[in-house]
Amino acid sequence: MGIVMFLVFLLVLAVGAPVFVAFGFSGVFGITVFNLSNMITLAQRFFEGINSFALLAVPLFTFAGSLMGAGGIGQRLINFAYTLVGHITGGIAHVNVMTSMLFAHISGTAAADVAFEAELMMPPMIKKGYSKEFTVAVTAISSTIGIIIPPSVPMIIIAGMLGLSTGKLFMGGIIPGFLCGFAMMIVCYIHAKRRKMPREGRFEIKKVWAAFKESFLALLMLPLIMISIVSGAVSPTEVALVAVVYALIVGKFIYKELDWKSFKAALVGTVKTTAKIFMIIGVAQVFGKLLTISGFDQMVASALLGISESPTVILFIILGIFLIVGMVMETISLIVLFMPIFYTVSMQVGLDPYVMSVLSVIILGVGLVTPPYGLCLFICCNAQKVRIWDTMSSLLPLIIAVLVVVVLLVYVPWLVIGPASLLGM
Repeated sequence: MGIVMFLVFLLVLAVGAPVFVAFGFSGVFGITVFNLSNMITLAQRFFEGINSFALLAVPLFTFAGSLMGAGGIGQRLINFAYTLVGHITGGIAHVNVMTSMLFAHISGTAAADVAFEAELMMPPMIKKGYSKEFTVAVTAISSTIGIIIPPSVPMIIIAGMLGLSTGKLFMGGIIPGFLCGFAMMIVCYIHAKRRKMPREGRFEIKKVWAAFKESFLALLMLPLIMISIVSGAVSPTEVALVAVVYALIVGKFIYKELDWKSFKAALVGTVKTTAKIFMIIGVAQVFGKLLTISGFDQMVASALLGISESPTVILFIILGIFLIVGMVMETISLIVLFMPIFYTVSMQVGLDPYVMSVLSVIILGVGLVTPPYGLCLFICCNAQKVRIWDTMSSLLPLIIAVLVVVVLLVYVPWLVIGPASLLGM
C-alpha cells in the first residue's frame, strides 16, 4: 500500500501539479482506496502538523529578514564584504559569496538571499566582465548558504518535527556554512586567475573599520540570536519575534530607509511564503502519517539497514537520496516526508541526528541549484535570460566544492557538533 501511494504521489508530481496537491491527492487516494483512515482524521492531522509553537519562528524569521533587507542593511553588508575580500583576484565574485555568508544570518532562506543578490550583485559582476553563466552559477549556489548559517528555516522545521534542539542545530550550521562559502571562493579564485579578472581595490584596514561600523547593527543579529537561544533565556520563536522588532527599529529609526511601502511588501511576501510552507507541511504530515500506517517507513528503514549498519555508510546513503530526490522535489517537502524515517534509522545505527540533519540541509541546498527543480538557479537564470543548461559547466565545480566540504564533515563531525558541545549544549 505504501509503495502504491508513493508512486501515485510521484505520478501526480510528474504531471506538473504543485507539491501540496500531490501530497493531498495521494493522501486522499490512500484513504479512499486502502481505507487507511478517514477524512475527519485527515483534517485533524493537517491541523496538528502546523499547530506548533516552534513553527511560528518560520514566518517571524522570514519577516525579519525581509525587513532588514528592505531597511538598507543589505547594501551595507555588500559594502562590508567589498572591504574584506574585494582585494583578492576576482574580487567581485568573492564579494558575491561573502555577502551571502553575511546575509545568511538575516534571511533564513535561500530564496530570500537569491532574490536579494540577483538584483544587487549580478549586474555589477557582468559589467566587470564575468559571463552571465558564471555570474548566475555563483549567485545561485552561494544563496544556499542562507539555509545553513543560522537562522535557518529548514533547521527550525527539522527541530520541531524531530524534537531536536534548535539551538544545537543552529550552532551546528555555523562552521559548515562558512566552510561551504570558503570552498566556493576557492573556485571563484581559480576561475578569476585563469581569466585574469580584476581585483576591487586594495585591502585597507580603515575602510574595513568604516564599513564594519556602518553594518554593525546588521552583523549583530547572529550573536544576538545565538546568545539568546544558547543561554536558554528565550525560545527560538521568541528570539524570532525579537528579531522582527529589532529589524523594525534599525530599518525605520536608525537607518531610516524602511518606509510603509517596503514594510507592506515585506509583510505580503512573508504571508505568501509562510502560507506555502505551512500548506506543504500540513498535507505532507498527513501523507507521512498514512505511509507510517501502511508500514512504508519500516520498509525503507529495513532496506537501508539491510545494506549496512555502519553509521558512515548509512549517512552517505541518506545524503545520496537527498541529493537525487532534491533535484525534483521542494526542500520543505523532502524534510517533512523523509526526515522522520531517516531519523529512526540514524538512531538505530548510532548516527548523530544533528550531524545527519545539518549535512542533509547542505545537500538539500544543492538541490536548489540542480535542474529540473533548482529554484534558486531558475530565479537567477530568469533574471539574466540565461538557459539553465548553459550554466552547468560553471556550476559543476561549485557543486563539487560543496560536496567536498560535506565529505569532510562526514569524517570530521566535530565541525558540526563541536561548537555546541564546547558551550555545554
